[in-house]
Amino acid sequence: MEIHLSGSHHEPSVEWSFLLGWHVIKTILIPTSGSDADRSVFETALAVGGALGSHLSFCHAKITAAAAAVQAHLEFCQDGELADALEGLREREQACAVQAREHFETFCRTNGIRVDSLPGGVDRLSASWVERTGQAEHGLLFHARHHDLVVLGRRHSDFLATGLIETLLVQSGRPLIIAPSSPRTTIKGTIVVGWKETAEAARSVAFALPLLKQATTVILLGVSERDSASGQALVECARQLAWDGIIADVEVIGDGSRSAAIELTEAATRRHAELLVVGGFGHGELRELLFGGVTRALIDDAELPVFMAH
Repeated sequence: MEIHLSGSHHEPSVEWSFLLGWHVIKTILIPTSGSDADRSVFETALAVGGALGSHLSFCHAKITAAAAAVQAHLEFCQDGELADALEGLREREQACAVQAREHFETFCRTNGIRVDSLPGGVDRLSASWVERTGQAEHGLLFHARHHDLVVLGRRHSDFLATGLIETLLVQSGRPLIIAPSSPRTTIKGTIVVGWKETAEAARSVAFALPLLKQATTVILLGVSERDSASGQALVECARQLAWDGIIADVEVIGDGSRSAAIELTEAATRRHAELLVVGGFGHGELRELLFGGVTRALIDDAELPVFMAH
């Protein structure tokens, strides 16, 4: 079902105007792994930050070998075997750290990005590097709270906790972009917003406003579900975006027979979208963490960048 938005003379609500008007994306945190996944993450961050003149903060979090062994659930029968395994983990982590730094330096050099830890201009793209050792997940969470956006890959090979994405999403108070396996060089064409009447979706749209403003096409999609809002909710969302100069197409998709994650990703692919914006853990974080859901499916499987906020 396709819905066309007509003109309106209603004033935007104070709450919506506040949500849409305050966020900027001037600092982007980019966790690095030292693996091949860095390339897609870096390119996705550049696609966002390059257009907005942002500062790209690259961070490699080194975990101690002992902590890595615990996270990997390693069990050994003899002390000698444990010592050898820990030494192997130390060597591997050191190699990842060296490789991550090389990826950063090569990326900045290739793209002509100025390396500077201090602000040097309102719209001037720049980058910086930091390396942390110890409580890696805690350190990344700390840095995330002090940046406007976090861009990271789906899986890391540097011993970080498997639930890192969920931790950052729920506890950082900042939006994330989950980069796909294939690099994206632009996010200025079509952006699809998966709208549902939840606070999480509203926050995601608010956080994503700088990107929506620069997109050539914005499409608001609502997935037909038993508990989904009516098409009128999409019309109202589009009407409010229009006050910020964003003219969005609206459409209800699906018939309730398939999951919202499948409907959204397939619809975004058909429309050649460069970014999918959704709310994270819209059904309650405990249920999502235990049983999966739309958030989990998009984190694991979406083949385009996914913008999420909790």
